[in-house]
Amino acid sequence: MFKISLSKKKKGIYCSAYACNNKPIKKLGGLCHKHYWRKRKEIDPIYCRYNQFKGNAKQRGKIFLITLKQFREFCKNTGYIINKGKRGMNATIDRIDNSKGYIISNIQLLSLRQNASKGSSQDCPF
Repeated sequence: MFKISLSKKKKGIYCSAYACNNKPIKKLGGLCHKHYWRKRKEIDPIYCRYNQFKGNAKQRGKIFLITLKQFREFCKNTGYIINKGKRGMNATIDRIDNSKGYIISNIQLLSLRQNASKGSSQDCPF
């Protein structure tokens, strides 16, 4: 866990995290955006992953109808562990039918390697 400087927090000029000179956001408890989400990730990694997942779907223009409660249940049932990185055996969430959006009945857990090979086999005309 990163350390918070109480003297920096009192001054309110910089982010309260040590060695950070970003501007603090009052709504985020005197932390900058980056350190706020680092703190949230330590407290509740599933919530942070859900927000990233939802934001990525929105950015790609895909329908996203999964609630946080459903996502927590999905993680619990599948054993989805939130790993950082793009290694072949890291878990990813994949849409079973790519024509549909992100709906709880349309997602599955795959390794990054399986997901990449699935995509290349669908694109190949032969």
